[in-house]
Amino acid sequence: MARQRLLGSILSRGGAQVLRNFQSFVQGTRLEYVSYSSPRNQMQAPPIVVMHDLNLSLESWRQVAVNLSHVGLRQVITVDARNHGLSPYITGHSPMHLAADVEALMSHQGLNKIVALGHGMGGRAMMTLALTQPQLVERVILVDITPAPVPSNFYLTRQVFEMMLQVAPNIPPNLSLSEGRTFILPLFQDVVHDASELRRIIYNLRKMQDNTFGWAVNPQAVLSSWGEMMINYEATLGGLRPYMGEVLLIAGAQSEFVTTTSIAVMQRYFPNTVVQILDAGHCVYEDQPEQFVELVVEFTQTCLVC
Repeated sequence: MARQRLLGSILSRGGAQVLRNFQSFVQGTRLEYVSYSSPRNQMQAPPIVVMHDLNLSLESWRQVAVNLSHVGLRQVITVDARNHGLSPYITGHSPMHLAADVEALMSHQGLNKIVALGHGMGGRAMMTLALTQPQLVERVILVDITPAPVPSNFYLTRQVFEMMLQVAPNIPPNLSLSEGRTFILPLFQDVVHDASELRRIIYNLRKMQDNTFGWAVNPQAVLSSWGEMMINYEATLGGLRPYMGEVLLIAGAQSEFVTTTSIAVMQRYFPNTVVQILDAGHCVYEDQPEQFVELVVEFTQTCLVC
């Protein structure tokens, strides 16, 4: 059974710092996950737990997870975040909820510590976990995300989720899944100009058992926590002590998510951060998979708790 935890229980006893945004119980839910291991893995070492970005799923990490488990010394566990993929579609999608889900996974798997790896949305979940429950996190690996505000052009992503709510109910139910994807393509082409991002959105369309159409993501839940997750994330961290463990931030040189300013914000909460910038966009692990795996393997070679 998932554990119920009071996130932010590391409140400074001096009273000067107050965890205003964390003083409520958050119920973790059971996540869909896939575990990757090889004979060379040190099973006593904390595994690498990976949470994907918004509008993606654990499938997007499959090949990288296979490579990490075969080249590196750690078992790798990829998860579908709540309201994504095969994990439950439920109310609440704040970083606090997602962090509680990772803790619930750890409880279910009997894990005392993990290497917390997150991309975008998943990175913010892992940051929240490390800052509120540092005893559970051996190291942190963040992929093209910091606690700082997201790029100004990210408002288009919110527009996409709003469109998803409007579009799915209006797809004729007599269409097949492939026909439904063809039907919605021109609607999203007017808004999404990046070809790979457009493919992801179209691929996320699903045909339901009652012949209606839906998504492999819960747009209503995502939109309900948009402010906490995307716009005002740093405000949710008020009163938290910095995470003093080792942190690797892998950024894409062609992305706008990691800048000199955002790195400065990052170091306020994660002072022991090493930044590596690869010739890539926001999905660094897809654009530069070999370099990405090399960086992660090198960062996790030694076990701090074995």
